[in-house]
Amino acid sequence: RYKMPKLATKIHGRGNGIKTSIVNMVEVAKALSRSPAHVTRFFGCELGAQSSFNDKTNTFIVNGAHETPKLCDLLDRFIEKYVQCYKCGNPETDILLDKMISLKCAACGHLSDVD
Repeated sequence: RYKMPKLATKIHGRGNGIKTSIVNMVEVAKALSRSPAHVTRFFGCELGAQSSFNDKTNTFIVNGAHETPKLCDLLDRFIEKYVQCYKCGNPETDILLDKMISLKCAACGHLSDVD
């Protein structure tokens, strides 16, 4: 029922200018009902690398050479932390940004605070 496209990456440059571009970030983020910028920022924070995004050209870049399986593992961690309901595990959640980050589940109605 819930399908998400596989993450596709491309490594550009060499030496100190090497960057990993996430080719289909818009489709992946749309499937998760999250902003592509949030997912890209999460990758940057977890990898300790600078990340950048341009919504107009749909380019999402993380500095450094990062293999697709590593980014897929990080995406799974993002889904676990910021998408799935903490009570029922359903991915139909809305993110609420106030002083805290909260997830509101559309299936069971549970409201949980995110770390």
